[in-house]
Amino acid sequence: MDNNATLNDKVMSFLLLDIVMRIIKADPWWRSMSIDEVNEFLSRPLLLRLAVMDRDLYPIVHPLWFIYKDGIFYLEVHRTSKKARLLRGDGRVYFLVDEVVDGRPRGVRGKGNALILDDAELARKIMVEQVIKYLGSADKQLSKRLIDSSKDNVVVKVEPLAFATWIA
Repeated sequence: MDNNATLNDKVMSFLLLDIVMRIIKADPWWRSMSIDEVNEFLSRPLLLRLAVMDRDLYPIVHPLWFIYKDGIFYLEVHRTSKKARLLRGDGRVYFLVDEVVDGRPRGVRGKGNALILDDAELARKIMVEQVIKYLGSADKQLSKRLIDSSKDNVVVKVEPLAFATWIA
């Protein structure tokens, strides 16, 4: 029964993801990732590059730590940063998470809408998750400083409209 429940959960997750977001094959040379591969890939300590448009309509790209849960990216930025100001004015973004291992590329890219969440408790929670993901522990000196500094941050919630994936 548990195997059926797990299979049903995966099927429902795929259907929900497909209804909410289009999944696109990114490159004719490589295959697309499965939902499980996307989830595993995005759980790793990789950087997300977030592109936003400045006031002169030039793209600005920011490398950021992220948490990916239930098809949503959660990022943190300082509440008065240029990123936060630009996203408050226009939440349209493009994102990229990629890597090359032994000459074999893989990645996820897409476009979406970003929303600024000015919630200190949520910012602290996301920062704790990020320091564990990227630094391995919330007990390190740097981890504690980052967690403490999250009181000055906002959470950027990115809801993808489309994903393109590739894996060699």
